[in-house]
Amino acid sequence: MLKDRHLVPVRPELFAERSCPKCGAGSPTPVGVVFPGVHVLGSYQCASCSYRFLHDLPVGFAVDHDVAIGIDDGEMHDAHGAEPWVTAPLMTGFRSPSDEEVVIERRVLRPGKRVVVLNTLDFLYGHVLLKLWNAQHYLEAHPELGLVVIIPKSFEWMVPRGTAEVWAVDQRLGKAHGWYRSIDRQVNAFLTDYDEVYLGKGYAHPDKSKVDIERYTGVQAFQLEHYATAPRHITFVLREDRLWYRTPLHKLLDRVAGKVGLKNVFRGFLLADQQRLAMSALQKVRTSCPGVEATVVGLGDARPLPHGVVDLRTRKMTVETELAWCAAYAKSQFVVGVHGSNMLLPTAFAAGCIEILPHDRYRNLAQDVTTRWTDVMQVFLYRFVDEFASPSAVARHAVSMFNDYAVFYRNNRINIY
Repeated sequence: MLKDRHLVPVRPELFAERSCPKCGAGSPTPVGVVFPGVHVLGSYQCASCSYRFLHDLPVGFAVDHDVAIGIDDGEMHDAHGAEPWVTAPLMTGFRSPSDEEVVIERRVLRPGKRVVVLNTLDFLYGHVLLKLWNAQHYLEAHPELGLVVIIPKSFEWMVPRGTAEVWAVDQRLGKAHGWYRSIDRQVNAFLTDYDEVYLGKGYAHPDKSKVDIERYTGVQAFQLEHYATAPRHITFVLREDRLWYRTPLHKLLDRVAGKVGLKNVFRGFLLADQQRLAMSALQKVRTSCPGVEATVVGLGDARPLPHGVVDLRTRKMTVETELAWCAAYAKSQFVVGVHGSNMLLPTAFAAGCIEILPHDRYRNLAQDVTTRWTDVMQVFLYRFVDEFASPSAVARHAVSMFNDYAVFYRNNRINIY
């Protein structure tokens, strides 16, 4: 089998770089692999004390936060600093596995006997997307292996060109944190068709500068060489569950209202105010940069907007809507939005962004940004502002990103060795 730190062997030899969590003995006997959903675990028996246990295989978040579980006693071992949002769903699922029949649609695009399986299942949108972006590495680094992508059905439209098989799991993301016997049964049945199987690591934070988004969506990203000459365009990404607040008081009112059951009373006002903030910023940009056009996207209801602003907001996502949003991002010099997974796709297409960063998300800085540039252009094109930034503050960055670009590009991309 191949020796590659980005591949985890499964078949014919299961990854066995584990120690018994009970007695510490090494080289346990591999028994099989378990695919309950988000996690992929190896099943082992200690050759010294006969303790039977499951241990996360090093894929996804388990690359750093692997957990071992005693099969007979249900004890959790070796969480390696994993936070409760990682361990709690896993242990809850293990202790109360689901017999719900989850449908997996298997599409074979290119038959083969040697494969690498990339499991992108997760209960969070951004996590699925980040895992999926590992696919390109395996397509390019291991053309001798067919790439099999396990993916939520709602993401199937983004499976990259060159994939050998798609196993589309028909399940809402919110239910993905469970332990599903039917997923394990079907995946293990599929694996018997192959002579050689590896798991892709599915890193939680792959190098996003290498993502060829056109390969995933069929839509070409904004080309930097056209930045100064293309029509000036901004896309505003307006979420309804994480808002751009005018002041700390607005944020406090929203949180208090949610706790006392009055969320809907204040939410309408706050949503309207978020749009006022965005359109005020746009108006100020247009004062210095006449003719700038804009698009608004997001899960929500369309609202009246100024001239030259297209509203693509909707409450029902379809592939057609996804592609329309991608087209809007791809014609934008930059996108504007609040920190979150909602910024991953927009920044994969646009040349840059202005991100409104809540104070409690500093530790997650840029995790949601598909940083396309690895040189000093990154500093110019990716801007982060305070969560209570005024429209004037956002507009100042936007005007600079339009008007100062040509000189910055010349100084840092042309007049260099």
